[in-house]
Amino acid sequence: MEHKYEATPVLQKRRKLPHKGTAKEICYVFITLLVYILVGVSRSYAAFLFHQLDQPDSKIRIEDGHKSWIASSLGILSPLGCLVSGSIMDFFGRKFFIQMMFIPFIISWLMVAFADSYSMLFIGMMIQGLGGGMSFCISTYICEISTMEHRGALLGTLEVAYNIGVLLSNLMMYFLKWDTVASIYAAFSIFSLSLTIILPESPIWLYLQGKKEKSIKILCSLRCQTVSELRSEIQDMETSYSSEINISITNTVKNCLRAWRQLSIAVGLITLLQHTGYSIMVAYTITIVDKLQIPYNSSKITIVYSVVGFIGAFVTPYVMHNVGRKSLLSVSALGMALSMMVIGSYEQLYHDVNEKPNAWLVPGALFVYVLLCNVGVLPIGFIVGGELFPYEVAGIMNGIYGIFAYAYWSLTLKVYPEFLFHFGIKIIVWAFAVSCFIVSLYGVFILPETKGKTVNEVQEQYFKKKKRRFIEEDA
Repeated sequence: MEHKYEATPVLQKRRKLPHKGTAKEICYVFITLLVYILVGVSRSYAAFLFHQLDQPDSKIRIEDGHKSWIASSLGILSPLGCLVSGSIMDFFGRKFFIQMMFIPFIISWLMVAFADSYSMLFIGMMIQGLGGGMSFCISTYICEISTMEHRGALLGTLEVAYNIGVLLSNLMMYFLKWDTVASIYAAFSIFSLSLTIILPESPIWLYLQGKKEKSIKILCSLRCQTVSELRSEIQDMETSYSSEINISITNTVKNCLRAWRQLSIAVGLITLLQHTGYSIMVAYTITIVDKLQIPYNSSKITIVYSVVGFIGAFVTPYVMHNVGRKSLLSVSALGMALSMMVIGSYEQLYHDVNEKPNAWLVPGALFVYVLLCNVGVLPIGFIVGGELFPYEVAGIMNGIYGIFAYAYWSLTLKVYPEFLFHFGIKIIVWAFAVSCFIVSLYGVFILPETKGKTVNEVQEQYFKKKKRRFIEEDA
């Protein structure tokens, strides 16, 4: 049965969803966010792991040189995870892709839980990176099942889930042994996988596969509205995409090449974000606080650091819903730069002083830094691919984007100890400040504004994509 409609402007404001439709959106996004909790756990697990492995009663002893390998192990297979995720997502469906994400986490946490040597611990953490790399594409699914009005807030919850993972990891590792924590998260991964059974397939992906009737049926079920009530949203799909696009390898490659500007903007941003220090701060928090030589317990500072990030993350959905991406990135990055400048200036003045005055300035600036990072810089780094890349190749392009992101992140974590040894904490902090300032300028002059726009509108406004421009020939 064909559904025909009179021309309806694509920019027309969507009708407000009934409460049941909104509840469904939130429920399905919550299930997908469980993998980001595991990503947050993975990123922060090493901070207390190293501290516990250095204890005299540790069943595994590792050398200092091995620590940087464990910290960077998550990034070794992450590019591969990004690469395969794009193909899985575009050719086998978004739901199947989400289910596959949890498999590496189950295997890796079980390996870590039963590890009795450095090699087994390293391999377990490395496999965990495969799941982390795959999770990079999760924003695509959230964009495709959410309405334009709710998209910003729902994408902002990625940061909430990530910080829940960071906080839970630090709290559990503070009170429990590392192998016990690993066992708990193996069970959590299995439970999360079981919940994905109820997820719907993306209506947009189904439409792009030529399954128009099924796409509209799932869309109506997701929104809890009738076909006539969803006329505008269905019209948007019909005028923007072909329901019979040929997905041959040749056409897919051509479509990817046509999105090179979107990819360049995303890769440029994520590369700069690595230099702001947020990844390093998560993995090496205790080490960095010790190097700053302030009269506070580094483990407790790490816990408070996680709590502040957690609080900031809960503000993120509201901020993402109400503030433009350009302004949010620029202001938050500028604030992070000022925070690092405070720490750098303090170190410059009192590095060699035994009784440091006003030592509270350092942790205070650290907390402002992580708060602003989690409200603005970090969530935009997570979602930029989901909002920039055209739906036709969203999975593959997010995978390529993730390869760059994770490869550079792994390199950053690996070389950081060497840079710290050769240049010292003062130079590192000032480098973070300069990078944050550059990111602020990037938000002003380069990043497109995507708030309040559909993905197709972003293509038309910033990348001059004409309707149905993406490859349909050979269909």
